[in-house]
Amino acid sequence: MIDEQYKKRIEQNHKDLLGVLQHYPVEPGKITLLPSRGGRSKWLIETDKGNMFLRLETINPKRMLFIAGAHWYLQQKGFPIAKLIPTRNGGLCLSGGNHIYLMTEANEGKGVQYYEREEIMKTMGFIGAFHKASVGYSPVKGSKKRTRIGKWKKLYQWKIQELESNMKLAMAADANDTFSQLFIEHADQMLKRGKEALKELDQPAFSDWTRETMESGMFCQQDFTMARMIMKDNQVFMKDLHSITIDLPARDLRILMNKVMKKLSVWDRDLAYDMLQAYDQVFPLKKEYYQVLLTDLKFPHLFCGLAHKYYLEQKKSWGDEKYLMYLRNIIAVEQSKQAFLADFDQLISRVKGGVS
Repeated sequence: MIDEQYKKRIEQNHKDLLGVLQHYPVEPGKITLLPSRGGRSKWLIETDKGNMFLRLETINPKRMLFIAGAHWYLQQKGFPIAKLIPTRNGGLCLSGGNHIYLMTEANEGKGVQYYEREEIMKTMGFIGAFHKASVGYSPVKGSKKRTRIGKWKKLYQWKIQELESNMKLAMAADANDTFSQLFIEHADQMLKRGKEALKELDQPAFSDWTRETMESGMFCQQDFTMARMIMKDNQVFMKDLHSITIDLPARDLRILMNKVMKKLSVWDRDLAYDMLQAYDQVFPLKKEYYQVLLTDLKFPHLFCGLAHKYYLEQKKSWGDEKYLMYLRNIIAVEQSKQAFLADFDQLISRVKGGVS
């Protein structure tokens, strides 16, 4: 009886999917459900116009329209991103109530690797091209913007307050709580860096860059990860765009640089310099704007983020050993980052070739 009910549900889902596909200018053939996570479903659709991906996301339709509009804007400017397929009526996405469908061309290619220096440099140039191409975006009517610009101070303050609260939890923890024992050894140094970074947000460069970014219409990818990209024709290519936010380009740079260095378990000063140079060659930033990036790299985002997960027990599948492994990795990265932070002005002068 259970097997029969499951069969009927699969058949109904397939019929519903065919109904969705009728809204797109393609003739569908074989349909394959792909593994996915995070409240999304994704299908590979073989069509008369080539293979397509159909993605379902549970998201506010107005928010998705903001993201889809950005995707279309990049696509129209010739940016290397999978083509978004509009509906027969010209819609960028298809609303199904509290969820949304999007169709894009399916592209094949090798995944971009965090340990391949050449691919890291190409990715940094790709981020520069992404930011450059995003300039001038005007969200379509009816869409809802996501923005973090102008909210950095509040975010820093909230993370500092949470870090202080987690320090109290760590000090009150059982002596056998190895994570808390190691966490508290390094928390004072991270707290000091966080407070220094908060003060640095008062610098004129931060206000100037915030105003310039808001006026330009520029957006960030929000969580720049190589998992969203492939190598196609020996160049980096974005296979999907799940989210964007209006924010300073420094956000994308900080997130990817932290990700790369976490993979290496150490902050490689020379690699960091080469990464920034690769970005600046495509999308040059004012020298003083790099000081804002310095501030964001100084703030202990990784340390705070892991403590947040641990003390709120967000990762139910993680055991104590896994948490401890990640904490040791982050401490190694943050400690080795100190030399980079101290030499930052000199490194940026080299990036800019002595030009301010």
